[in-house]
Amino acid sequence: MDDVLCDAAVKLDRRELLEIGGRKRRFSVHGYVAHTLRITRGTQAHCISVAWPPGFLNSANRRSRVADKIDDGWFRALENTLARVPWQHVRTVRRIVIDNRPKEHGIAAFDRRSPDDGRDGRTIWLHEHLFTAPNHWAYGNHGTYWSYHNDVDGQAFDDQPSDHALFSPVLLHELGHLVAYNVINADTVPESVPTCAQTCGDRGGCADLPPAEREAGCISPYCMPFRFRGSAENWAEQYRFYYQGSASRALLGRATHSCLELLVAEDTEHKAPWDDGLPDVATFRPSLWASCGMRPCKPW
Repeated sequence: MDDVLCDAAVKLDRRELLEIGGRKRRFSVHGYVAHTLRITRGTQAHCISVAWPPGFLNSANRRSRVADKIDDGWFRALENTLARVPWQHVRTVRRIVIDNRPKEHGIAAFDRRSPDDGRDGRTIWLHEHLFTAPNHWAYGNHGTYWSYHNDVDGQAFDDQPSDHALFSPVLLHELGHLVAYNVINADTVPESVPTCAQTCGDRGGCADLPPAEREAGCISPYCMPFRFRGSAENWAEQYRFYYQGSASRALLGRATHSCLELLVAEDTEHKAPWDDGLPDVATFRPSLWASCGMRPCKPW
């Protein structure tokens, strides 16, 4: 959004989103409430539309409590998270939608070939429980991992003061998808991932491999989507590791396969967030891997 449109949208504070041609069939935001979040860095500004269902049902006719609960503490969580990444990555985001889908934390994938799908490769969808629930264990394809809703265990974004310092590693993961689409692979196929993140799903299939080989190259048990065999989640998890904290960034250097070299090369600001006065997650809760009998047997 350019500065003129950005300033106009900020003044409106709350507005209704209308999709050209009417409501889309999948992931529609038609009729949603929108708040404009103005992100600044130095003399630069970028505006992101933050949207949510206006009542107690989202556009998929499922119950949502966002309208009843969202406040400045939620917006602050988004700002704090985006402050950790390079400016060109911030600018990949045009809209963040918060309702009660998808099933887990968020989704940024899109289908360029479907005009009836509201996902566009510049939008992040977040589940409302990302803001209302504390960190917890979650199931992946190859075990369980600690889901970092925010950087402090036991805390939740909901009801935080408007100037809190918490950020969301889950949002960093979803942002990693948009960075892959629009920065890393912008001149090739947006849905693809860098070679360094590829797993058995991109190398001919996983079904006939033993568990250890199936997990090879996975930075976390959630290294590929549940219904598809690509490695987009493995890239997004590595992106999260890189910007989450010093402990998880160090783990990328110890992994058998990782995108650390590419992430360093693409980080145009170079200084780590925690070296620039932002919070550091200096510890890491190891994942429990299926190939090791659900034990934390790997160094990442």
